[in-house]
Amino acid sequence: MSSWKLWVDDHKLISALLALVMLAALAAGYFFYGRPALLRAKYKLTYREEILASAKEFNLDPALVCGVIYTESGFRPEAKSNVGALGLMQLMPATGLEEAELLEIEGVTAQRLTEPALNIRLGCNYLRKLMDEFNNESVALAAYNAGPGRVRQWLKEYGTKEDGSILYIPYPETSKYVGRVQSARGVYGQLYPELKQSGEK
Repeated sequence: MSSWKLWVDDHKLISALLALVMLAALAAGYFFYGRPALLRAKYKLTYREEILASAKEFNLDPALVCGVIYTESGFRPEAKSNVGALGLMQLMPATGLEEAELLEIEGVTAQRLTEPALNIRLGCNYLRKLMDEFNNESVALAAYNAGPGRVRQWLKEYGTKEDGSILYIPYPETSKYVGRVQSARGVYGQLYPELKQSGEK
């Protein structure tokens, strides 16, 4: 019998404690290094400068903008929905062109709406308008997904909760969308501290 095995047999309690310490160290290493790395692989952050610039311009939380982009397009600038929404923030052509006109950006066409910097800026301007109109983040996100006209009708029909959010969202897709954006927003805020350098005041 080896001296190591004899020592282990004589020191079973110490061996068990050492094993627990090693497991705890491995778990801590995963929590502090492995898990964030895995999350960053899933929750990628591209177009960082464009997001920060537009979030600052329109007084939005950059992590919220990331949550919208992640949920809408998975950070794929070429994304196109089955109803024709385009780009990172999935703007309908009519909405994108309207926002470009309001911002007095010349030469914008539907084909250009997939350009990342332009799409983010137009999408942030639209989101800011919804935030100002509804004065509630979850309501604004519902309007971003389902359209402000439908949300105005829901508010009229169902009213609001104490926190100002819609009492009832009849579209399950929209209800899930709001939750997904807010969940992704939380993840981005934790994973990328630089997103806290600017944002909604």
